[in-house]
Amino acid sequence: MIPEIEQLLIIQDRDQKLKELNSDIERLPLEELQAKERLKAATTSVEISEKAFMENEIAMKNIELDIDTRKDSITKLKVQQMETKKNDEFAVMEHSINNYQSEIVKLEDSQLELMEKGESLSETLQHNKDNLAKDQKIVDSELAIIRERKIQITKKVSELEIDRKEISSNIAPDLLDQYNRIFKSKKGDAVSELINDICSGCHMKVTPSTALAVKAEKVVTTCDQCGRILYI
Repeated sequence: MIPEIEQLLIIQDRDQKLKELNSDIERLPLEELQAKERLKAATTSVEISEKAFMENEIAMKNIELDIDTRKDSITKLKVQQMETKKNDEFAVMEHSINNYQSEIVKLEDSQLELMEKGESLSETLQHNKDNLAKDQKIVDSELAIIRERKIQITKKVSELEIDRKEISSNIAPDLLDQYNRIFKSKKGDAVSELINDICSGCHMKVTPSTALAVKAEKVVTTCDQCGRILYI
């Protein structure tokens, strides 16, 4: 094999690995976002549960205030009953007291329903908080792994780039430029093996003269069809 092509094959190996590693690095932000989105869903569930629980608590507090207000009204009316000497006024106040008492019973029934609902909402809230805590641990672990992967990949990329630079120094600039152009245009495959006079890059048969030139291993020869550098 022509020494330059042997060096190019090594560079191609490094470039292909660099391409894969850089693709991995590009995917990391998406993986990080997906992990955070899972946590966001759990956080939203907790927020919704907390809101429902607090709204129920406020509703119970309002009912409690309404009950207290009516109890105060009843107390005042009873004092007024003791002070009045008119039967008709007494009867009107008695009617109001009875209405307030009926309203209190209805309010207390509503209060009981809200208390039962509050217990269910509290259980749901705690369940969602537990899920959030578990998801938080999982996501934190995933994010830590992603950060470590980025560190390791970045380190490997740096090592490969240094290695590639050293190998490239042994190749003629014109040939290296030619390889770089082909590698970029062919998306990762610039040097291909010739098998049975067929380029393994484009899978097309080359001309007899090209096949002979490759087999002679005297000069760097390219595929007639795709322009890839060929070797035996």
